[in-house]
Amino acid sequence: MNKLFKKLGFGDKTAKNFWAIIIVAFGGAIIYGLPYFRFDYYDAYLATYHLTNTQMGVFGSILGIFGMISYLFGGIVADRFSTRMILTVSLIGTGLGGFVHLLPLNYYQLLALYAFWGISSLFAFWPACVKAVRILSDSDDQGKAYGFFEGGRGVGAALMAMGAVVAFRIGIGQINDEVAGMKTVIVYYSVLTIAMGIFCFFKVKDGHMEASERISFKGIGEVLKMPAIWIISFVTFCNYVFTLSLYYFTPYATSILGATVTFGATLAAMKRWFSLFGNVGGGFFSDKFGTGNALLISFVVMALGTLGILLLPTNAGSIVLFTVLFVLIYIFYNVNYAQTWAMMDEGAVPEKYSGTAAGIISTIGYLPEIFVSVLAGMMIDQNPGVGGYRLFFGFLVAMLVLVAVFVLVWKSYLKKHPKVN
Repeated sequence: MNKLFKKLGFGDKTAKNFWAIIIVAFGGAIIYGLPYFRFDYYDAYLATYHLTNTQMGVFGSILGIFGMISYLFGGIVADRFSTRMILTVSLIGTGLGGFVHLLPLNYYQLLALYAFWGISSLFAFWPACVKAVRILSDSDDQGKAYGFFEGGRGVGAALMAMGAVVAFRIGIGQINDEVAGMKTVIVYYSVLTIAMGIFCFFKVKDGHMEASERISFKGIGEVLKMPAIWIISFVTFCNYVFTLSLYYFTPYATSILGATVTFGATLAAMKRWFSLFGNVGGGFFSDKFGTGNALLISFVVMALGTLGILLLPTNAGSIVLFTVLFVLIYIFYNVNYAQTWAMMDEGAVPEKYSGTAAGIISTIGYLPEIFVSVLAGMMIDQNPGVGGYRLFFGFLVAMLVLVAVFVLVWKSYLKKHPKVN
């Protein structure tokens, strides 16, 4: 295995910790199954819980509000406390929330549950993941390390989502009982999340993290003074708008183009397999040609692909072309999703501030969680049919053009502030 790692250009540190990175990646995939599975079964979830598109969007806003509060302080916690315990408590807590979801909850009780998930799955968990990958890999391997991390997350999410499709089919039975199908999926995700938490407790060793210094709360001021942090935050902001918007491509296929719910859920599961190409391929490209170049190419392709979907005829004959364009968009989306975090090393952010920096970047960058889902829901509700989706997809194209401008700013910044090894 070491010979293979050497051929791939891995440094000693990255090669030694490769499987630890993959374990963290799988945990980073599984924990978001419960808070976001509603999008893979969008129409069925609406019907099961008697919700409007706007109400579905509010769940995302609740996650965003509590996530915004959590990320800032969670990043500092990630720099000071046991990574193993952060991962374990976050996963088990999120899984237990899934069993609460099985109760006959009304809309307001569901809001409280999503608020809990906003804390359990977002607080220190994500900054701890970002920090762990950076510390577990060599400086020259940051692109590849985050590429394999996101690729591992994609594979983990794909396996998990495919299992959920099977669970849903078993749950609905011969009479197509979507309520039973939803409950089966919730049990499946809950058990899997708790099991992963237990696995992380026994397999993630805090000894791997000894290279990082524990910082004080004063460190947040030092991080805020870094221009690189703000540029990365703006790129993350625009990119995360698209991250949340990806969930609306599936209901577009089912409600506008006429695809079945099972097709939509299967596409949502299968798309994650294609993430590996973008994550890993983008990582190697980024390490060789620069993160800025990888990001710029990806955002341009995504903009063109989204524009193509926006212009498709709204009939079943467009499903094949829609699928091709969606997969292309998703591959390139995964290039930039992984490389956004590699920007920290390229921008010379000190390693000891990795968790705090990730928390600040996430606080700013993930603000779209507060408004994107509500915005999409309102556009679709107020403009029934294809009109609402076209309006929303047009908004996405504009955001992709804006983030391409931010990437050009980043490239200019690096020329003026080259990294000193």
